[in-house]
Amino acid sequence: FQLHLNYLGNYIPRVWTFETGCTVCDEDQRPLTGVKEADYPLVLIGIFIQQPTPFVTVFFERLLNLKYPKDRLKLFIYNHEPHHEKHVKSFLEVHGSEYRAVKVVGPEEELDTAQSRNLGADVCRQDVDCEYYFSVDVEVVLKNPNTLTILIEQNKPIIAPLIGRPGKLWSNFWGALSADGYYARSEDYVDIVQGRRVGVWNVPYITSLYLIKGSVLKTELSEKDLFNSANLDADMAFCHTVRNQGVFMYITNRHQFGRILSTENYQTSHLHNDLWQIFENPMDWEERYIHENYSRIMKDNLIETPCPDVYWFPIMTDVGCNHLVEEMENFGQWSGGSNSDTRIQGGYENVPTIDIHMNQINYEKEWHQFLLEYIAPITEKMYPGYYTKCTSYLNFVVRYKPDEQPLLAPHHDASTFTINLALNSKDTDYQGGGCRFLRYDCSIQAPRKGWALMHPGRLTHYHEGLPTTGGTRYIAVSFVDP
Repeated sequence: FQLHLNYLGNYIPRVWTFETGCTVCDEDQRPLTGVKEADYPLVLIGIFIQQPTPFVTVFFERLLNLKYPKDRLKLFIYNHEPHHEKHVKSFLEVHGSEYRAVKVVGPEEELDTAQSRNLGADVCRQDVDCEYYFSVDVEVVLKNPNTLTILIEQNKPIIAPLIGRPGKLWSNFWGALSADGYYARSEDYVDIVQGRRVGVWNVPYITSLYLIKGSVLKTELSEKDLFNSANLDADMAFCHTVRNQGVFMYITNRHQFGRILSTENYQTSHLHNDLWQIFENPMDWEERYIHENYSRIMKDNLIETPCPDVYWFPIMTDVGCNHLVEEMENFGQWSGGSNSDTRIQGGYENVPTIDIHMNQINYEKEWHQFLLEYIAPITEKMYPGYYTKCTSYLNFVVRYKPDEQPLLAPHHDASTFTINLALNSKDTDYQGGGCRFLRYDCSIQAPRKGWALMHPGRLTHYHEGLPTTGGTRYIAVSFVDP
């Protein structure tokens, strides 16, 4: 009954209507505009790494970009996962000293979920200066750098910013509870998640990301064991305790805040495991690995034609190029560059290179998805009337070195069209190099890192790899539609 009253309180008397939206959302705020940085409230950020999670490096980059004076932030990091120790360590080595204080609890402590979360809340509770406790799970993709300020200004005892999963109805709150205390869908849940009703909502359950007033932790929630329960998981136990203490929890969807990653099927057997996330977390994969100017190829015609029917466009970020090269070097089994090659059908390679095939590192499915999602639309734009499913049996990274294999003799490719992606930078990483099309006597001598050349494979585009005279040059190649 109490929960239903709280739910009704979101609407009566005229708190929220379709015509007016939220009528009370700006009342009783704690504005930070005009407050000197030195007088900002002190916040303890509790970061929880419970399982192997993709894009942890990106999580820390976003944490760093929070628009909040770092001298008013303390960090409590609980990491349960040995695989992520290197990520925590490298973040703190570079940026740890920027924060007022940092406490790290690692896998060796062997705390369970409830114990680690109790400990985080207690660090704030025991700190006389801690005005807010901001709890963040590492799978949260916090896109809005103003999140912390927005939540503090709303001035609620406990408030969570709404985050969800792209294309799904999952979010970090429940609008109602069933009789046995589990999930029930409230009548307004879908409207709130999809942004048709915007406001600040009193809800019975929040998870993953929320802000608690320090004063609330020190009074109504002074009980040390907030997260523990014989039969509920840690978050449910916490929300149950909070409700029993008569403390209200709120969710706000007044701004876009971000989303939450899927941690399913996350393998940790590679060097750069995030490269494999194109299926599970496509949006995050794209932000990490697809060139920032990619969308301009279609929108602003950002595409060059250095030689007849050869197209040149940005496709991969520097990070993507580096990860692919490092992944191949980490695997290390470069081919000998001879005509005999057991990796291909027939076992004979007419124009051998020193290379590693994508399927040798179990990357062929992901690479095919990359070709389908990002290359096919450009092929269809530049070669009108040609449609491709990007069938490609030969996808590989080539290594050119002056003392190993510096060049490639003139040849045709076994493809309808070929993709040739530069993975490092001329003059910085290597000297010489490039590609020459003999029929047109036309060369591309300064391939740009992250840019791809797309050209027909046979008949008209007989071509050669120009000599690399210093350093090491890497390219990723796909023979599409053989």
